Amino acid sequence: MSALGTPDFSFVAHIRRLSAAGSVLYIRIGNSDISRLGLQHGQAIEIDLGRVRIAGVVKTSGGSPWLAPGPGSSNAAITEAIRSALLEHGADVSATVCSLGSGSKSSRAANISPAGTVAQMQSRPRGSDLIRISSKDGIECIRQYNSGSYRGRSNLALDRDAYNRFRNGPSHDLDQLVDQIAFVGKEYGGAQERFGDIREEAALIATNLHGVLGPWLKALMGTRPLVEEVPNETTLDFLFSPFRGTKQWPVWASKTLHFLRPDAFPILDSNAKKPLRLRNLVNSSRGYHQFSSCFREVLLANSEALAAVRTADADESPTDLKVLDKILFQIGIHMN
Repeated sequence: MSALGTPDFSFVAHIRRLSAAGSVLYIRIGNSDISRLGLQHGQAIEIDLGRVRIAGVVKTSGGSPWLAPGPGSSNAAITEAIRSALLEHGADVSATVCSLGSGSKSSRAANISPAGTVAQMQSRPRGSDLIRISSKDGIECIRQYNSGSYRGRSNLALDRDAYNRFRNGPSHDLDQLVDQIAFVGKEYGGAQERFGDIREEAALIATNLHGVLGPWLKALMGTRPLVEEVPNETTLDFLFSPFRGTKQWPVWASKTLHFLRPDAFPILDSNAKKPLRLRNLVNSSRGYHQFSSCFREVLLANSEALAAVRTADADESPTDLKVLDKILFQIGIHMN
């Protein structure tokens, strides 16, 4: 039995250009991986890059094994799929491979399209794949954030206060709900006074939210953690809809949502947008959807580093999402 007798095997897929001056990309497979996985010249396989699955044919001639397009596909189609996954020349990606041999369990599980056709993916904002956080850099960012302050209060004290205020959810008492919303707007920087009195805006938002609190909470709690999926735009439109006073307040909304569900909603912050290359992102629920998609890519791409960084954070962050928020915030501060 070949090494592909079981569905999936891990290896490193090397994204490279077909020619030095060209723009066509392909997946190169190391000779040692070809041998270890028992792959044969001409074998139909599917490679899962985590963000996209690409089917093709193994080619071992020429000394540099690679995934060639199968029937019905092309080098251009493979290039498009690789780029849709935000991968470029020089990337080395942790991947798995499964055989598309007839009758195999793998081929049935990977029945995504006719043989040789590249799997389709939802488009994602470009730029997130470029962020690779080392444990050393991540730890330094965490130390800077945790020792920093905002408006005279330490960042850690503000975070603790915020999570504590929302630990039982949004209050059903309107006056207390106004207090919660006002805290996020004023103390946590969810709003700016130059756009209006924050307490008055908070009262308008709280009144809106109080009127739909039941279904709003259902939508909030029904949202899956960000590591699993990005909330859809319809859900975000609804969750953001109460945050409208004399103007719309998407940053205020994102910060409130984060304190209620720190596993699902990242904080929309100008400093966090910079390293994600989203400086000019429109502040709206739809813009937040794009921000969350990009944030999720970075979250998944740096899971091992974030796990190491959590030790330095001393459990001050409730989720890896918050750990990454701190890191991006600090990176953004130092960017022009």
